[in-house]
Amino acid sequence: MFEAVLFDCDGVLVDSEVLSTRALHRSIQSLGMNYTEAQVHQEFTGHSWPDCVKMVEQRLGKPIPDMQRFLDQNREHSEQLMRTQLETMPGIKDALERLEHPFAVVTNSRTFELQLKLKVTGLEDFFPVERRIDCQKFDVAKPDPAIYRKAAEHLGVDITRCLVIEDSVPGLTAATGAGATVWAYRPHASEQQLKDFGVDRVFHDWFEFSVPHAQS
Repeated sequence: MFEAVLFDCDGVLVDSEVLSTRALHRSIQSLGMNYTEAQVHQEFTGHSWPDCVKMVEQRLGKPIPDMQRFLDQNREHSEQLMRTQLETMPGIKDALERLEHPFAVVTNSRTFELQLKLKVTGLEDFFPVERRIDCQKFDVAKPDPAIYRKAAEHLGVDITRCLVIEDSVPGLTAATGAGATVWAYRPHASEQQLKDFGVDRVFHDWFEFSVPHAQS
């Protein structure tokens, strides 16, 4: 029933969300904002970096002072954590090796971030450059469904014949809005949200992952 599989990156392929949260928490603290890591995770997880910056400014109530310094510090924090602590989600490499369908990664990560994550975790051979759809290169980010429509077009398949694996509310919004079939892996959404999205399946272990083939 599927012609291609589209994977989110953070929290689906790689266990990066806690590291991204930690880096953003440091950056927010430098602005004098009294946020816990848990609050940062709750409010910002799954959003693109430009959207995160806008959200920080909204909560700060003014433009970020010395924006370039803020950006540079966050990138430095993030890269240091990713290079030293980033790991794959358990079982994902075996799942990718078993998968017979064409597949790609669709992410709100910027181009250099995605490249770093795939390299550090040893996933870059699974996702050559032409199978990497990131928000910077394609100029669209989740929750906009256009990112998944562009991904399907890039692969030469109909989005309605694609299976998408997502975990965050912005990602689920984009994937379901694009018309794909969506499975949720370790989702951050509530049961009611998953029901409202019409998610077909929820799973928590990559060893449970098996994709039926398209039928002619």
